[in-house]
Amino acid sequence: MEFNLNGLKHVLRGASEKNSKIITWSSLNKIMLQEPQIMIFNIREISERCVEEAEWEPQALFSHISATGAELSNDHNLKSLLEAFNYLFKETNDLPPFREGFNHKIPLEVGSNPVNLRPYRYSSLQKDIIDNTIKDMVSQGLIQHSSSPYAFPVVLVKKKDGSWRLCVDYRGLNKQTIKDKYPIPLLEDLLDKLGGAKYFSKLDLRAGFHQLRMSPEDVYKTAFKTHSVHYEYLVMSFGLTNAPCTFQSLMNHVFQDVLRRFVLVFFDDILVYSVDWKAHLQHLADVFRILQQQQLYLKLSKCTFGATIIEYLGHFISAEGVSTDPSKVEVINKWPTPTSQKQLRSFLGLANYYRHFIRGYSVVACPLTNLLKKDEFRWCQEATYAFTKLKTTLSSTPVLALPNFDKQFIVETDASNVGIGAVLMQDNHPICFISRALGPKHQALSVYEKELLALVHAVQTWNAYLAHRPVMIKTDQKSIKFLTEQKLTTPFMHMWLSKLMG
Repeated sequence: MEFNLNGLKHVLRGASEKNSKIITWSSLNKIMLQEPQIMIFNIREISERCVEEAEWEPQALFSHISATGAELSNDHNLKSLLEAFNYLFKETNDLPPFREGFNHKIPLEVGSNPVNLRPYRYSSLQKDIIDNTIKDMVSQGLIQHSSSPYAFPVVLVKKKDGSWRLCVDYRGLNKQTIKDKYPIPLLEDLLDKLGGAKYFSKLDLRAGFHQLRMSPEDVYKTAFKTHSVHYEYLVMSFGLTNAPCTFQSLMNHVFQDVLRRFVLVFFDDILVYSVDWKAHLQHLADVFRILQQQQLYLKLSKCTFGATIIEYLGHFISAEGVSTDPSKVEVINKWPTPTSQKQLRSFLGLANYYRHFIRGYSVVACPLTNLLKKDEFRWCQEATYAFTKLKTTLSSTPVLALPNFDKQFIVETDASNVGIGAVLMQDNHPICFISRALGPKHQALSVYEKELLALVHAVQTWNAYLAHRPVMIKTDQKSIKFLTEQKLTTPFMHMWLSKLMG
């Protein structure tokens, strides 16, 4: 083979097998770090062992280092760290260990009887997908043949990457299960911990639920049927009503020493955050060691290392603050005009996720929320205006600052004939917006009372921010400044003042 490159003629000739040798990615990486190289590779399968090694060599890991800055993507310390812990990203066919107190249990209500449901009907293509998935799960040791009196049908759910996930329809079992009340983290509480952080790494556990064992005495309750087989899970299955609580409790236990110091965990999403690069490398090393000790493994394709801006729980986080996810905003902007309450409820459910970015959200959305009342769905011009304005406003939301609890908070309130609102700020930069539409009873209040109601609503909503140091209140109703010295003339004022005074 002949070709020209940079004005020079090059000739490639095949080498005899005795003159050829296998080079690993580790060796190749060392050569590439010394000086620029021009190479052509013929990559082919040599043996099962070599393929497995090549897939998890450091060079594969390095592609997931954030490219937000050349100094980060070329950081040798980060590359060395990933190389040292590269086995955390390998697939394994070993069952996870039993963990005392964290093996998933399925406690049933008294008097519950086994549920045995017929499998759903599947197309020929679906049957092939189900059979192949079952074969993979058996080879991984996740399931075993069952003779359980329980049996639930399975469904196929398409993933974002186009592949299929086998899910069991456990609704019949979930109705009988005593519900776990373990606390799930609040989004606001998680984001509040990120103030001052400049570097972020996001780690995603590989099939996180499958890294927990089923309690042996409850394995038979997880049994499922397909068109041809009857199996049961040895690991915690997706779809079990208490599975999220079991998983979150394990994550909180595993990371208890570093949680909310430099690690946040929301189910299988692990966020490592740091104020400087040196600290971030140390924090990553600490997290990797914890995962190693607990025999928890990561999915490389969903991990990001050393980013200065990162997507987390539907938001983009950076040192500047938190902003909306453009992909989700685009979905809202392309949403067709609802023709039923169900469609409207879906739209508002997505829009509500970003309500804290919009000043006066409740007032803007009021014509739409009114349509959710029973027998009230009559789309009108007012609804069209609100629908369009919500879309437009979400397209230009500000970057919200992350709170600094060492600084003073400022609360600015406002009230109108139809609603009240407030903004929480620091250094004149908004942290969060809240609002509330007023019903007929509150619309009849005086301007002073509406402004006072807005203040009470803000203080109650943001008590977690305002309870520990003096707060500055900004309002265009000057008389509120003398609230504690005034005569209280209505029951509303008595009630609101008592709430403000705690």
